Amino acid sequence: MKRKTPILLAAALTAALAAIAVAQDAKPGAEEWVAPARAAKKKNPVEANDASVARGKELYTAECFSCHGATGKGDGPGVKDLEKKPEDLSLAKAQDQSDGALFWKISEGRKPMPAMGEKWNENQRWDVVNYLRTFKKK
Repeated sequence: MKRKTPILLAAALTAALAAIAVAQDAKPGAEEWVAPARAAKKKNPVEANDASVARGKELYTAECFSCHGATGKGDGPGVKDLEKKPEDLSLAKAQDQSDGALFWKISEGRKPMPAMGEKWNENQRWDVVNYLRTFKKK
């Protein structure tokens, strides 16, 4: 029985490592993308006025339009090169997320979406959050 224990342990370890490797190779966006609770609770300090929305639109158009499209539907010209269509930002699934969650996702990114946390300052990222709110279906 003592000889079987190391063999079983090695087999279990091999299976666990294989599962981790498969999970690492999963297609981008295959799993739900949820902001950490602490990030989701973060409050937007930038008033969603016309000036903020205009700044957000300018940044979005420069960096996000190619994949997310003009109205956030995930139908931009760069989509043809992606394995998975970006989320429709006009739908409740996106619009029901807190400003903090959207801010975190913009900041951190997720393949193939680049992280904008180092490229844009905090106010710019909040401006984009304010602009994304204009996509909400009425």
